[in-house]
Amino acid sequence: MRRTSGDLLAELFVAYGVRYVFGIPGGQTQPLYDALSRRGDQIRHILVRDERSGPYAADAYARVTGRLAVCDAVPGPGVVKLPSGLSEALASSVPLVAIAGDIPQPWRHLARYACAAQGLDQIRLLEPVSKSVINVPSQAVLPSAVRHAFVEATTGRPGPVVLNIPADVFHEAWDSASLPPEADPRFAEFPALRPHPPADAVAAAARMLAEAQRPVLVVGGGGLHSRAFEPVRRLAERLTLPVATTVSGKGIIAESHPLCIGVLGGQYGEDSANQIVREADVVFLVGFKSSQQSTFEWTLPAPTQRTIHLDIDPYEIGKVFHTTIPLVGDAATGLSDLLAYVERGGLQNPHRAEWRRRIDEAKRNWTAQIIAELRATKPILPQYVMHELQRQTRPGDIVVSDASFSIGWITSYYDLQKEGRQCLFPRGSATLGYGLPAAIGAKLATPHARVVCVAGDGGIAYALGELATCRKYDLAIVVVVLNNGCLAYSKWGEYKGEGHYENVDFPDTNFALIARAFGCVGLRVEAPDELSDALAQALQSDAPTLIDVVVDPWATPELRLRRERRPVASTA
Repeated sequence: MRRTSGDLLAELFVAYGVRYVFGIPGGQTQPLYDALSRRGDQIRHILVRDERSGPYAADAYARVTGRLAVCDAVPGPGVVKLPSGLSEALASSVPLVAIAGDIPQPWRHLARYACAAQGLDQIRLLEPVSKSVINVPSQAVLPSAVRHAFVEATTGRPGPVVLNIPADVFHEAWDSASLPPEADPRFAEFPALRPHPPADAVAAAARMLAEAQRPVLVVGGGGLHSRAFEPVRRLAERLTLPVATTVSGKGIIAESHPLCIGVLGGQYGEDSANQIVREADVVFLVGFKSSQQSTFEWTLPAPTQRTIHLDIDPYEIGKVFHTTIPLVGDAATGLSDLLAYVERGGLQNPHRAEWRRRIDEAKRNWTAQIIAELRATKPILPQYVMHELQRQTRPGDIVVSDASFSIGWITSYYDLQKEGRQCLFPRGSATLGYGLPAAIGAKLATPHARVVCVAGDGGIAYALGELATCRKYDLAIVVVVLNNGCLAYSKWGEYKGEGHYENVDFPDTNFALIARAFGCVGLRVEAPDELSDALAQALQSDAPTLIDVVVDPWATPELRLRRERRPVASTA
């Protein structure tokens, strides 16, 4: 049996502990698939139905497991599908390695206008959406190129790295004796390195938090990547710190905890968090990239508020706001150092009774708003769907969101009763079509957990083919389609503009019938009294199940739109 660079690459992946490769095969990369098929007990290729889905599935697998994941694509038409998923992973700091097959190197000068079939300058295409693109000119450098990719992806700020491998390199014969598959599995997990912030800065931050009158802790996606659950909770309890999260940080603390004040943000945020953060005198930011939505278009924290910023990426600190105390380091490590200093120094903050009273008041007011919206109307309100979903799921279940309004419904109306990575959001680049492929990655990462994908009818249409993937691999994923018959985000925008609705409405689509055509279970829910039984059936099923829920087209989770006059009222 002739062994090739595909076997070397597969052996390297096995040595790094990679279990799955997500993608679509092709002639230029066939040696990799041949190699994977010979190692089915160690590593498996998962056939997706669109190359866009490969990075999404790998992204979710990495988020859930804390381990780097791998996807692949063939040259030209396959590679041009990668940027959607890579840009999401880059903006959300998720480590993955994408294998980009390329045309043979002797043909490179004929790539322009695909004179050489499927040729294009794909390195330049992929550079803006990845941490690094590593071209592999020969088999001899493949082990070091893979090591470089894993180190780059999992250290510092995590992110996607591309290995660009020409077809002639892939087909090159491999002799394992002369080129052994050496690997360093330490760089298969992230953060692979956990730097400590400077001790003097930690001490200054501890004193500032202890002396503050109204401090608040805001945790972003970096806190979840670092799995800083225990130090967040213990520090909050020790110093009476209310904890807000970004959408990407949701889950760093149980949302039933008395000090959790919800999700911060002007788009898909909660009034309880927004009000408390605005009233704080010290804002402690952790794993926080100062994004537009979480900062109210870079107006929060305000100039009058003192700030502490802990992040593994020094570029983030001071990027947008003046930082009073910078802490460059890993979130879990830095918070643990801070907690240890507080406990060693005996820094015991006063109870802050007035601040606790204000926190409790803000939470009660927001909860009252939410409860008032949980009405069994027809058309069904999406927030009612989230309420019923929360009632029937349990800690350990994973909910994967598609982009747009689905994010907001989960953010504000689905509370996590325990800490952990239980929700996945495409907040990096807000890419429609993320939900179902990501649910596939999450399910393969946690086979025994129940995985639910929540997507709008606009988003699910990007990835309907992945129902075939669910069926092929018997993945009992539950897909809840919030079918409002339109691109709701755009429709609201047009309503607030000139009031015309140009190309935002869809013809009535029965997604349950489509699911059945793919061999999945398909259920359609048009009335609120049908919802509970449908969810119960789906969550208990051992087959992939799609629930097509017809919902109110004018319901919106956006804070600024919730306060607007609705163009059309729902009927009870």
